[in-house]
Amino acid sequence: MKTPIRTLLPLGSALLSASCVAQSPLQATIVSDPQLVAPQPPPPAQAAAQPPAEADRPEVAVLPIEDDKLFRAERAALRAELAAHLARVAPDYTILGPAMVDPKLRPVSRQTGHRCAYEGEPLSRRAYDEGWLTTDVMRISGVGRERGEVLWVNITSRGGNIGVTFEGPWNPQLGVVDRYRAAFASLVRKEHAGVLGGLMARGDERNALREGPITICEDKPFGQCDPGSVDWKDRAGNLVACFSNDDDVTRDFLVQGDAGGRYCELENLDLRDGREGAREACVCQALVGSAAMSKRPGRRTIRVQYEAPDLVGKQRPEIRVIEATTNIHVEDDWHSMEQVVDGKKRYTAVHRLVIDNVDSIAAPLARCAAPAGSLIVADFDIREDGVPVSGKVVAGTADRALAACIEKNLGRGTFTCTDDGSSARVRVALEWRAP
Repeated sequence: MKTPIRTLLPLGSALLSASCVAQSPLQATIVSDPQLVAPQPPPPAQAAAQPPAEADRPEVAVLPIEDDKLFRAERAALRAELAAHLARVAPDYTILGPAMVDPKLRPVSRQTGHRCAYEGEPLSRRAYDEGWLTTDVMRISGVGRERGEVLWVNITSRGGNIGVTFEGPWNPQLGVVDRYRAAFASLVRKEHAGVLGGLMARGDERNALREGPITICEDKPFGQCDPGSVDWKDRAGNLVACFSNDDDVTRDFLVQGDAGGRYCELENLDLRDGREGAREACVCQALVGSAAMSKRPGRRTIRVQYEAPDLVGKQRPEIRVIEATTNIHVEDDWHSMEQVVDGKKRYTAVHRLVIDNVDSIAAPLARCAAPAGSLIVADFDIREDGVPVSGKVVAGTADRALAACIEKNLGRGTFTCTDDGSSARVRVALEWRAP
């Protein structure tokens, strides 16, 4: 994952503070080359003690900043500024800026240079594999904070363990970009950052626009869809071509139509030369041509979902990794399973083993009409570039047509590159639960 911006509460707080703040005009904040024009921080104050020699300082990779309300150039400029300010306030670390870090974070095989089929491997993991610490940016708000909201910049090691935290004020009276700049310029080391808890909300799509395989939701707070989602109807048909050969895909786009132009980007996408960059270009070409772009002011999130017509209404199997070769990353995961009991939806959390993006095979496997309650075990190989091949059902059914369907659709997933340039093998359990 990239450096996420998360709004969290101190543990024990009960409410989130909320405010509505106008955004800064886009043309006032986007810069042509943030690496060159980002303002330099003031020189560091004279330290009381000499910092460690450069060779002894831990190296920190400043990761891309994620914020759903920032455009790409703004995030790049702020990332460069954060690197400069961390060099000022953290003299006991060697701060690695984007130019040093980015070549090592690209979603390509380290052995062959092939592009990974799945591009979303956490950037922090790639950084840890290089022996670096990483940055993690968090916005803290809630009840009982005398100084209001603040921004934390954590320096973390593998596993998300926080080594040190720097804090700056978060001023909601400023435009969103200037809030970050002011916070970065005021960073101070914070002792005893404490334990945090978070709140989540589940929304609904009652006001979403549904046009064939495309669903469009103009996002409101807490996951609701704005009634104005229907305004995008004039371009919904154009979006189908942007999801060719996909099964079930949802992406969020940041748009703005009242800042001297029409702007559209896939949220938090930094590299545009891969599959997601092509998707952004296709979807944004359609969205910027819609009359809805200029109907409401400010920056808006447009959630676009594509579901292949032959998958509508079909149940996705639950997937768990049973075992895998050691050249592909495997980790524990908490997963929420949905069930309908007495006509009501219930969710049960289960602990499972996963590889990155393993749930990408759930939608294509819904094409296979396994009886409710089936538990089927299958193996498949993953090429060094993350493309699955050679699926094989090994237990759970004697139905050859069903087995052939499963083996075929296992090949429609996308995964990260393997660690050593060789193929990996994964064994999964597929469970078709009763609806």
